[in-house]
Amino acid sequence: MADDPETNNAQLTPEAVAGLRLFISDDGARCIRCHNGPLFTNNDFANTGVPAALGLPPDEGRKTGVEAVRQDEFNCLSAYSDASASDCSELRFAKSADAPELERAFRTPTLRSISDRGPYMHAGQFATIEEVLDHYNRAPDAPAGHSELTPLNLNEEQLGQLAAFLETLNGPLAVGVE
Repeated sequence: MADDPETNNAQLTPEAVAGLRLFISDDGARCIRCHNGPLFTNNDFANTGVPAALGLPPDEGRKTGVEAVRQDEFNCLSAYSDASASDCSELRFAKSADAPELERAFRTPTLRSISDRGPYMHAGQFATIEEVLDHYNRAPDAPAGHSELTPLNLNEEQLGQLAAFLETLNGPLAVGVE
């Protein structure tokens, strides 16, 4: 495509290009801080202040998972493991489940084919991409723990541009492309 500007320009609309600029810009939406790489995720955990899901039991996020792994009789540090303690020292679950940054922290999801995968967030709290963008734009306080978000303060046009860019992330992953 490098030698074919017409095809290259047809890949993204001007609105999607503006959304991409917001996505990657430090003075824009800053999405790339967590949604980066080929899968648009850093595979880390974060508390983004997502409201609790109505009708479901409380979900403490990674805090609950860490405690379950620490207590599992088959974890890396157990009597059943062939690993030495030094092999397990860098595992993420070695952090105490009481660490405040684990409360309501959920894994950053991929954005690949995001517009085909609603509802959104860990328990489907938001029905549309627009609701997700509104949440990140306002950055409300977390229901528990500390939200890592800061308000984006984007206007409606900019939010539409971000949504247009996210729509371009649909499609299968290219495997074996040279």
